[in-house]
Amino acid sequence: MTIIATGEIFKKKPKTFSHYFEMYLKSVNRNRSYFQALPHRRKVEAHFGSRDIDTITRLDIKNYLLDLPILSRSKAIYLGAIVGTFNCAIDDGVIQTSPAHAIRLPREAKSDIQYFSKQEVKKLLDNAEGDLNPYLLIAFHTGMRPEEVLGLQWGDIGSTHISIKRARTRNSIRPTKTPKGVREVPYPSFIMESVNKLKANSLWVFNLQDTNSLYYRWNKLLERCEIPKRKLYATRHTFATTALNDGLLSINELAGILGHTSPNITLQYYSSAIKSNTVFFEGGFDLFCLKNDTEEKRTLRKTL
Repeated sequence: MTIIATGEIFKKKPKTFSHYFEMYLKSVNRNRSYFQALPHRRKVEAHFGSRDIDTITRLDIKNYLLDLPILSRSKAIYLGAIVGTFNCAIDDGVIQTSPAHAIRLPREAKSDIQYFSKQEVKKLLDNAEGDLNPYLLIAFHTGMRPEEVLGLQWGDIGSTHISIKRARTRNSIRPTKTPKGVREVPYPSFIMESVNKLKANSLWVFNLQDTNSLYYRWNKLLERCEIPKRKLYATRHTFATTALNDGLLSINELAGILGHTSPNITLQYYSSAIKSNTVFFEGGFDLFCLKNDTEEKRTLRKTL
């Protein structure tokens, strides 16, 4: 009789984490990064899935995140899935507050980006075999992400520009990382001699059956060239840092080519890689025309 008097009998019975997790997935399935993030979100469900949503504590969540053997910035996907799942349970009226509310991931010192010198790029291109050579020619000369290069179709390659429309991995074809990722980038015409050798009866420039071992062959190429191991993504960083240090592109122009949503993101990534000695004032520089009350030519230029 007590539960009737207190109203407990009318309260909803909390369901499992998995139940509300599926509700959360439905709410984000239109996001551009849905398929990219899905495997990571599923790991959250595998950990908490069978537990009733109201039995999971703030300490449980913190310990789970702490035990993940990845960087804090990579844990954000996992925390986002947890927060979203608990929000669905709140909307359903089975809990009043979320134990994941206001959990903050510790900040880590930002590591410098990794990129190749011009000599290293030449060595890699001279030794790359098969479809790895045209792949690297495109990657080093356009700054495209690895999955964007693999997503190229022959119709995307124009006479002077490449249209980037999609990302492709071994398991999926999906939109680009951000809306700004859909873009056109220029390319030097000389790289097409190698790229055109790939032409076959295929819609795709790169046949995924041949590129399943792309990362393995990339690491072997680095070994063969006696170059320290770096991620394939370093081709993108190499394009960006070289273009900035050689004065070929401004930050704004580079942001557009890389598909960044804002030039601020480009600065955050590459400010540390810009050489301080690439900008200097020539000897006659007199900004306010104070020297001998005469206006001298003022020049600010970048060394190439």
